[in-house]
Amino acid sequence: MDTQGGRYSATINGKAFSGRAEAKLKPARGTPENGVNWNGKGFSFVKPQLSAVELTFDRGQGLKWDEAMILQSIDLTFVEDDARVAHYFTAARWSGEPEINTKDGEVSGMKIESDQYRSEVI
Repeated sequence: MDTQGGRYSATINGKAFSGRAEAKLKPARGTPENGVNWNGKGFSFVKPQLSAVELTFDRGQGLKWDEAMILQSIDLTFVEDDARVAHYFTAARWSGEPEINTKDGEVSGMKIESDQYRSEVI
C-alpha cells in the first residue's frame, strides 16, 4: 500500500516534540514566476526561497515562546512516521509569530526555515 500521509514526529535540537495538527512542508528552494515585457513577450524566472515546515505545537511541551527561543538557530528532524520519510532542516530559524489558543492549548503561526534542507526515505 502506498502511504501518502499520517503520523509525524519532530525533534528540535535533540529534544522530541509532538505535533498538534497537520504539518505543511515546503521543500522547494525556489518557485517559478512569470511576467510579461512591455512588448508583450513573456519571461520566466525562479524566485529563491528557504525550505520550510509549518508546525503546530501543544502549549504544555516546555517551549518558551520568547525572544531568546525564537532567535536561536535550530536543527529540526521531522519524520513522517507512516510514509517513512525523514526531513532535515539544519541551522534553521523560526519565522512567524506564535499564536496560543487558550481553548485547546494549540500554538500555531510558526514556521521553521532553512537553506540547508534534505530528505531521505528511512
